[in-house]
Amino acid sequence: MKIFIKKALVFIFITNILFNVFAEEIVCKTKNGTLSIEYSSKAFQGDIVYIKLFARKNANTANNSCKISNTNISIIRVNNTKSIINSSFYALKNKPDTYLCLLPVDSMLKAGEFNLKINGTFDNVSFSNEYPLTILHKDFLSETLELNESNTAIKTDSSDKRKNQIAKLNNILFTVNTDAQYMNRTFSFPVTSKRRTAFYGDRRVYAYSNGNSSTSVHFGHDYGVPTGTVVSACANGKVVMAEDRITTGWSVVIEHMPGLYSLYYHMSKLDVEVNQIVKQGEHLGLSGATGLATGPHLHWEVRLLGTAVDPDYFVLNSIY
Repeated sequence: MKIFIKKALVFIFITNILFNVFAEEIVCKTKNGTLSIEYSSKAFQGDIVYIKLFARKNANTANNSCKISNTNISIIRVNNTKSIINSSFYALKNKPDTYLCLLPVDSMLKAGEFNLKINGTFDNVSFSNEYPLTILHKDFLSETLELNESNTAIKTDSSDKRKNQIAKLNNILFTVNTDAQYMNRTFSFPVTSKRRTAFYGDRRVYAYSNGNSSTSVHFGHDYGVPTGTVVSACANGKVVMAEDRITTGWSVVIEHMPGLYSLYYHMSKLDVEVNQIVKQGEHLGLSGATGLATGPHLHWEVRLLGTAVDPDYFVLNSIY
């Protein structure tokens, strides 16, 4: 089994930062309070767009006033009316006057100028605003993986069992539960090793043993660690999947925030079960080479609203 990569593999080198978070801007003012916004006006392909709304009531305003409701936020390319993605805000449990929305930027989204369109109601007053957003280009590696007969069979498996496994996972990853607020700090890495053998956003060609091929995008980072390496939770969360899958082998999925999940693939042993609450750094199991794997490694992935985003973003940037 051979892997051909256009650029030399390197140790972890993180370049993404939280771009250009604006000073607060007023969105809406009423007789009872003020609604303001803070957001990232620039993001690389594969990063997230971070938006917070602050609902502040005046000193003499009743406690139950100045609530936000019926919110909708979308990313729209300039000179186009089609929305790239839509979502809504949710109140932070530990900061009830602060509302958060995280939007994923797909690594395949063409860079350019966009607008953030935000609609909603504050203190029973409707508002609708647009804010400029720039999506910046990012270079990704290209690689060709030569698969043996066993891995070719896994990659080309069209069985109902595999289809059902994919559907089950997608159903989890597209679930947004506003009560699921577990994390309160930046992510940590899932293993102590810094050696990565593949990266988020890699453009891949799978060369099959029968001479055919297919292309895809790599959704996470691969750590070249030996079988039996301890794998830890990158943040506080709830285990929502812990099972053996055809493609990803023994796998764990953790829910951290509404619509935000981390995934751990190809493990040799699982030490957690579904519905278990885990703390950052808690052992999930041991790495391995189960499923479609050309050698022992851990695949670490992060999904936001179903879209794969760069896990390093959450290591460097706090969403609080």
